[in-house]
Amino acid sequence: MDPRPARENLDRRDAPRGGVAIVGGGDVTANLAGDAPQRAETWHATYDNRVRFLILHGWQGSGPEHWQTWLAGRLRAAGHHVQYPELPACDEPCPDRWGIAFRSELGRLAARQDDERVVVAHSLGCVLWLREAANVAPSRRVDRVALVCPPCPGAAVPELAGFYPTGADREAVALAAGHTRLVCTDDDPYCPGENAARYWAQPLGLTVDLLPGAGHINVEAGYGPWPEMEAWCLGQSAELAERTSGLRPGGPTSGGVPAIGTA
Repeated sequence: MDPRPARENLDRRDAPRGGVAIVGGGDVTANLAGDAPQRAETWHATYDNRVRFLILHGWQGSGPEHWQTWLAGRLRAAGHHVQYPELPACDEPCPDRWGIAFRSELGRLAARQDDERVVVAHSLGCVLWLREAANVAPSRRVDRVALVCPPCPGAAVPELAGFYPTGADREAVALAAGHTRLVCTDDDPYCPGENAARYWAQPLGLTVDLLPGAGHINVEAGYGPWPEMEAWCLGQSAELAERTSGLRPGGPTSGGVPAIGTA
C-alpha cells in the first residue's frame, strides 16, 4: 500500500473532498494576506450575543461537501460572524504566506473584544494554529479551539514537510486559547504508524476526543454534515463524541492518550 495518502483536490467545485492546512514566518511582504479571499459571507448589521468563528481549511482546501463548508453555512444562517478564508496557493502551500494570512484573519476575529471567539481547524490547518500559537497576542487570544485530525510529521507528503517542527509547546498553546480540544481517529492516513492523539495530546496538554475508524474526518470518511461539531461550536456540547447516526454509528469516546512524540 502506498504510504502517501491519495492527493485530494478539495478546493474544486467538481471534487468535493476533504484536505489539510498551515503557517510559518519569514521575509514576505504583508500584502500577501490579500491572497486569502473570503468565501461568500452574509454580513449582519450587529453581532450582539453572537459568537465569532474562524474556520481554517487544510492542504488543497475544503470542497462544497466538506463538513467545514457545511458548518460555515449553518453558523452564518444562525446569525454568527464566520470567517472561512481561502488561504493562498492551497495546492502548494507556503508557510510564510499562510502565516501572514492567518495573522490577518486572527486580527479580524478579535475586532469585537467582548464576543466569544472560536477557531475550528482541520488537518494542516491545525498545524497552522500550533505554529502560530506562540505569536498570539493577549488581545487576540481566543476562547475555544477545535483541532481536527492534525497530520503528523511522518505523513510522507512533500507539500506538508515545511511546516514541521511546529515549535509549539504546552505554555504557548494554553496562552493562545482558553481551551483547546484535539479531535482525532485511530486510522488517520496522515498519521502513519501512530495516531494524532499519541503524537500531539500529552506534550501539549490537549483534551482528546477519539473517534475510532473515522479516517481523516473528511468527505471520504462520511463527514459532510457534522451536527456534533455544530453543537460543540454553539456551546451545546462539551465534547465531540462518536457519531450516533450516519456512516459511523457508535457510542461516545473521550480521553487522553500517552504521548510518544513531541510537537
